[in-house]
Amino acid sequence: MRDSLLVVVACAALIACAPAPDTAHIPIFLPPPYAALPTPPGTPIEPGRPVRLNARQQQAVVVGVVKWMKDPASIQFRGIEAAQNSRSLIAVCGLVNGRNTAGHFVGFQPLVGVLMGPGADADFVLVGIGASNQERTEVTSLCRASGIYGVE
Repeated sequence: MRDSLLVVVACAALIACAPAPDTAHIPIFLPPPYAALPTPPGTPIEPGRPVRLNARQQQAVVVGVVKWMKDPASIQFRGIEAAQNSRSLIAVCGLVNGRNTAGHFVGFQPLVGVLMGPGADADFVLVGIGASNQERTEVTSLCRASGIYGVE
Protein backbone atom coordinates (compact mmCIF):
# COMPACT_ATOMS: atom_id res chain seq x y z
CA MET A 1 0.00 0.00 0.00
CA ARG A 2 2.77 2.37 0.97
CA ASP A 3 4.69 1.59 -2.25
CA SER A 4 1.70 2.32 -4.47
CA LEU A 5 1.12 5.62 -2.66
CA LEU A 6 4.77 6.48 -3.19
CA VAL A 7 4.43 5.74 -6.92
CA VAL A 8 1.33 7.97 -7.19
CA VAL A 9 3.11 10.84 -5.41
CA ALA A 10 6.17 10.43 -7.66
CA CYS A 11 3.99 10.49 -10.80
CA ALA A 12 2.15 13.58 -9.58
CA ALA A 13 5.48 15.32 -8.93
CA LEU A 14 6.70 14.50 -12.44
CA ILE A 15 3.48 15.78 -14.01
CA ALA A 16 3.72 19.02 -12.02
CA CYS A 17 7.26 19.56 -13.32
CA ALA A 18 6.28 19.14 -16.98
CA PRO A 19 6.44 22.41 -18.94
CA ALA A 20 3.17 24.03 -19.99
CA PRO A 21 2.31 23.60 -23.68
CA ASP A 22 3.35 26.41 -26.00
CA THR A 23 -0.08 27.78 -26.90
CA ALA A 24 1.34 29.93 -29.70
CA HIS A 25 1.83 26.80 -31.79
CA ILE A 26 -1.44 25.02 -31.09
CA PRO A 27 -3.58 25.16 -34.23
CA ILE A 28 -7.00 26.77 -34.00
CA PHE A 29 -9.92 24.99 -35.62
CA LEU A 30 -13.08 26.94 -36.33
CA PRO A 31 -16.53 25.37 -36.17
CA PRO A 32 -18.71 25.16 -39.30
CA PRO A 33 -19.60 27.19 -41.30
CA TYR A 34 -16.39 29.13 -40.62
CA ALA A 35 -14.19 26.05 -40.99
CA ALA A 36 -15.09 25.75 -44.67
CA LEU A 37 -13.55 29.08 -45.67
CA PRO A 38 -10.99 28.44 -48.41
CA THR A 39 -8.70 31.39 -47.65
CA PRO A 40 -5.18 30.25 -46.73
CA PRO A 41 -3.07 32.47 -44.44
CA GLY A 42 -1.28 35.28 -46.23
CA THR A 43 -3.92 35.64 -48.93
CA PRO A 44 -4.49 39.32 -49.75
CA ILE A 45 -7.88 40.80 -48.89
CA GLU A 46 -10.18 41.02 -51.89
CA PRO A 47 -11.84 44.43 -52.17
CA GLY A 48 -15.61 44.24 -52.38
CA ARG A 49 -18.36 46.33 -53.85
CA PRO A 50 -20.40 48.64 -51.59
CA VAL A 51 -23.61 47.11 -50.23
CA ARG A 52 -26.37 48.32 -47.93
CA LEU A 53 -26.96 46.35 -44.77
CA ASN A 54 -30.52 45.21 -44.12
CA ALA A 55 -32.09 45.54 -40.66
CA ARG A 56 -31.05 42.01 -39.59
CA GLN A 57 -27.45 42.60 -40.67
CA GLN A 58 -27.34 45.95 -38.84
CA GLN A 59 -28.66 44.21 -35.73
CA ALA A 60 -25.97 41.53 -36.06
CA VAL A 61 -23.29 44.25 -36.19
CA VAL A 62 -24.63 45.91 -33.05
CA VAL A 63 -24.87 42.59 -31.17
CA GLY A 64 -21.36 41.62 -32.29
CA VAL A 65 -19.84 44.88 -31.04
CA VAL A 66 -21.85 45.05 -27.80
CA LYS A 67 -20.23 41.81 -26.63
CA TRP A 68 -16.84 43.52 -26.45
CA MET A 69 -17.76 46.87 -24.87
CA LYS A 70 -17.46 47.62 -21.14
CA ASP A 71 -20.69 49.66 -21.00
CA PRO A 72 -23.02 48.30 -23.72
CA ALA A 73 -25.78 50.83 -22.95
CA SER A 74 -23.49 53.74 -23.87
CA ILE A 75 -22.49 52.56 -27.36
CA GLN A 76 -22.83 54.97 -30.27
CA PHE A 77 -22.22 54.12 -33.93
CA ARG A 78 -21.40 56.37 -36.86
CA GLY A 79 -20.54 55.89 -40.54
CA ILE A 80 -21.19 52.15 -40.81
CA GLU A 81 -20.33 50.98 -44.35
CA ALA A 82 -20.14 47.54 -45.92
CA ALA A 83 -18.57 45.87 -48.95
CA GLN A 84 -19.26 42.39 -50.31
CA ASN A 85 -16.57 40.40 -52.11
CA SER A 86 -16.92 37.67 -54.75
CA ARG A 87 -17.24 34.95 -52.06
CA SER A 88 -20.23 36.83 -50.58
CA LEU A 89 -18.34 37.80 -47.41
CA ILE A 90 -19.42 41.22 -46.20
CA ALA A 91 -16.78 43.40 -44.54
CA VAL A 92 -18.20 46.06 -42.24
CA CYS A 93 -16.39 49.18 -41.09
CA GLY A 94 -17.45 52.23 -39.13
CA LEU A 95 -16.89 54.17 -35.96
CA VAL A 96 -17.90 53.22 -32.42
CA ASN A 97 -17.87 55.20 -29.19
CA GLY A 98 -18.60 54.09 -25.64
CA ARG A 99 -17.81 54.71 -22.01
CA ASN A 100 -14.66 53.33 -20.43
CA THR A 101 -14.36 51.88 -16.93
CA ALA A 102 -14.16 55.39 -15.44
CA GLY A 103 -17.46 56.31 -17.12
CA HIS A 104 -15.97 58.70 -19.70
CA PHE A 105 -16.63 58.47 -23.43
CA VAL A 106 -13.41 57.46 -25.20
CA GLY A 107 -14.23 59.06 -28.55
CA PHE A 108 -15.15 57.48 -31.86
CA GLN A 109 -12.77 54.69 -32.85
CA PRO A 110 -12.71 52.74 -36.13
CA LEU A 111 -14.00 49.18 -36.18
CA VAL A 112 -13.77 46.36 -38.69
CA GLY A 113 -15.52 43.02 -38.83
CA VAL A 114 -17.13 40.47 -41.13
CA LEU A 115 -20.69 39.25 -41.50
CA MET A 116 -20.43 35.46 -41.65
CA GLY A 117 -23.10 32.98 -42.61
CA PRO A 118 -26.17 33.06 -44.80
CA GLY A 119 -28.15 36.31 -45.21
CA ALA A 120 -30.78 36.43 -42.46
CA ASP A 121 -28.74 34.23 -40.12
CA ALA A 122 -25.47 36.14 -40.49
CA ASP A 123 -23.30 36.63 -37.41
CA PHE A 124 -20.97 39.58 -37.06
CA VAL A 125 -17.41 38.67 -36.16
CA LEU A 126 -15.59 41.71 -34.79
CA VAL A 127 -12.03 41.75 -36.09
CA GLY A 128 -10.84 44.84 -34.26
CA ILE A 129 -11.43 48.27 -32.80
CA GLY A 130 -8.69 50.88 -33.24
CA ALA A 131 -8.12 52.07 -29.67
CA SER A 132 -4.42 52.96 -30.01
CA ASN A 133 -2.71 54.78 -32.88
CA GLN A 134 -1.23 51.53 -34.21
CA GLU A 135 -4.57 49.69 -33.96
CA ARG A 136 -6.34 52.63 -35.65
CA THR A 137 -3.86 52.40 -38.55
CA GLU A 138 -4.34 48.63 -38.83
CA VAL A 139 -8.16 48.80 -38.73
CA THR A 140 -8.24 51.61 -41.29
CA SER A 141 -5.88 49.64 -43.53
CA LEU A 142 -8.12 46.54 -43.33
CA CYS A 143 -11.16 48.65 -44.19
CA ARG A 144 -9.46 50.18 -47.23
CA ALA A 145 -8.20 46.78 -48.40
CA SER A 146 -11.81 45.55 -48.19
CA GLY A 147 -13.00 48.44 -50.38
CA ILE A 148 -14.33 50.72 -47.62
CA TYR A 149 -12.73 54.16 -47.60
CA GLY A 150 -14.99 56.30 -45.35
CA VAL A 151 -13.40 55.25 -42.04
CA GLU A 152 -10.61 57.41 -40.64
